[in-house]
Amino acid sequence: MSQKKTAPNPNTSKGTKIQRIVASVLTVAFIPLIFAFGIYGLVSNPEELVDSLRYSHARSYLASDEEGTKFFPMLKARIQSLENTLGETVPLSSELGYLNASFQYALGKRMVTQGDQMLLSLPDGQIYNMTTRQSLAAEAEEVVGFYEQLDGSVPFLFAYINPQFYTGSIEMPAGYDVIDTGDELADQVLGIVREAGIPALDSRDFFADSGYTDNDLYLKTDMHWTTLAALLATRIYAEQIEQMTGVELDTSKIDLDQFETVVYPDLFLGEYGQQLGECNTGLDDITFYLPTYETDFVRDSIEEDGTPEHAEGDFSEAVVKWDALDNEPDGTNIRGYVGYGLVEGLEEITNRTDDCADLTLLIFRDSYTAPIGSFLSLMVKNVVMVDMRKMDGISAMELVEQYDPDMVIFSYSRQMFEDHRYDLGSGYDASLDEV
Repeated sequence: MSQKKTAPNPNTSKGTKIQRIVASVLTVAFIPLIFAFGIYGLVSNPEELVDSLRYSHARSYLASDEEGTKFFPMLKARIQSLENTLGETVPLSSELGYLNASFQYALGKRMVTQGDQMLLSLPDGQIYNMTTRQSLAAEAEEVVGFYEQLDGSVPFLFAYINPQFYTGSIEMPAGYDVIDTGDELADQVLGIVREAGIPALDSRDFFADSGYTDNDLYLKTDMHWTTLAALLATRIYAEQIEQMTGVELDTSKIDLDQFETVVYPDLFLGEYGQQLGECNTGLDDITFYLPTYETDFVRDSIEEDGTPEHAEGDFSEAVVKWDALDNEPDGTNIRGYVGYGLVEGLEEITNRTDDCADLTLLIFRDSYTAPIGSFLSLMVKNVVMVDMRKMDGISAMELVEQYDPDMVIFSYSRQMFEDHRYDLGSGYDASLDEV
């Protein structure tokens, strides 16, 4: 039996040939430049490189202090510390990172490796930080331990924020989905939490029928929701609050037609845009949603550096952080997305109007849920938001005792679990040993 052969596509061959020429030219220019800059950084900063190998520097790369007593974990930590310091000593390291990204894109690749991050450009241009983490079981068990400490004294809601992807959204490019373990981690965490009897939300279900696109819901240069996405998600949290407390909220206050929008086009260069370069990612619009009805708030915050901040007035004056629009010396804006919080250690927002529910919500959160807390404050009397990474010396249970909330919401993203720089006082180290 004769086989039918398919003739090669001349356009494909031509494209491959051009890519090879581009690759050769860029390699000849790029690799010697990297080598020269690396040698310069090595020779000019030997003391910093030696210091990076010391335990005091390398310990931050350990999963726990106990690992510092083990040879291979400590060796890995020292290598990571050295790599990080070497990268910092290389002159024009940022510019070289941009050049590396341009180099990879010119070869037709979609993923750029920057340090330990694998930054994947999705079809609509959003940058997704892929993960190969195999387990978040210990982190999920820590949440369960905190829930058990509450012992039913207060309604408890868990929400898992899966970065970038939701049902019906744009799919990961073929071939890259087999590398990324994000969905498996989400399923694992939610499985452990739900098995413990904890009501749980999965952000992959939030926007499936919203009618909005990825460009409407996600910033391109940073792995964060747009303000619109946060406002849409707020309704889902509000429905759970009503169900679990039995208190009715005036959810008409978060209808889109109750807000005016203020748009700052091409303003923001997010974390991944800063790594890959504005030339490769472009800039994001930042949009503020401001209620058109009368509001009256008091906000007390503890900033990242421990500085207290107090504000009073309507929603725009008290809750929104307009200084987030300030530009850096080089003219870029890298904070526009924090206009509704995101970086504070602790923030308490009090609604002084009479037409809100008399509830106190204590929200353990990371940056995704900060704007949700701000919008929830339009419907309830008190919202207290905590980032445990910035609350050294205070346990989660002490915060519960201090604020005596009507409901506790624990809303963490995959990044928060992976960046485990906090202690809930519920046996994380023990769970880590068991995994």
